[in-house]
Parts: sequence; C-alpha cells; structure tokens
Amino acid sequence: MIGGKDAKNFGQGKNSWLTGTAAWNMVAISQYILGVKPEFDGLRVDPSIPAAWDGFTATRQFRGDTYEITIKNPDHVNKGVKSLTVDGAAVEGCIVPVAGDGKTHKVEVVLG
Repeated sequence: MIGGKDAKNFGQGKNSWLTGTAAWNMVAISQYILGVKPEFDGLRVDPSIPAAWDGFTATRQFRGDTYEITIKNPDHVNKGVKSLTVDGAAVEGCIVPVAGDGKTHKVEVVLG
C-alpha cells in the first residue's frame, strides 16, 4: 500500500512485508495442502488435508491440458494416495503423466 495524496505521509510505502503474500498463499494451499504440484515428469497429486474432509475437487491447467481432479477420502486420513486413475486407467504412484493432447482429463485420487 502506498499513502495517497490525503495521507499524512504522502507516497510512503506501508506493509512492504506483504508483497507477494497472496501469491505465496496460493502456492502453499494448492501445492502443499491440496497437493497438486507441477513436476518435470507430470502433475503430482498428493494431498495433505484434514482427516475430517471427505475430499475435494480441483481443476488444473498443466502443459496445455486441463485436469479435472477429484479427491476422495473414504478412510478419513490426512495423507497417503491409495489409488490414482486418469481417464479411468490406473496409474502407479501419484504422478499424473502429461497427455500433451490439449484435452480435458479426469483424474481420481482415493486416499487411504
């Protein structure tokens, strides 16, 4: 925030420590809580959420494709990918491979 013309100290910068806070919160929430993180080999989906959550949905654009991600938490755990499917096909681990076809892909992750 910069003090305006009516401010006691016109032009003075205030709260400079807030610069970038919103952007870093978006990174922290999307990549480290919701667990949707871009990596070289693909899109890692490995949430770390409150056990009380039943799950959540997210949409992520990544390398020209759109991924509609559904997280299910039937065992009410905080962390741990039990299964991952992309467009109905099982994928080992928690990295969604890049399709590179510019289409929308359905990703389902079951925690447990």
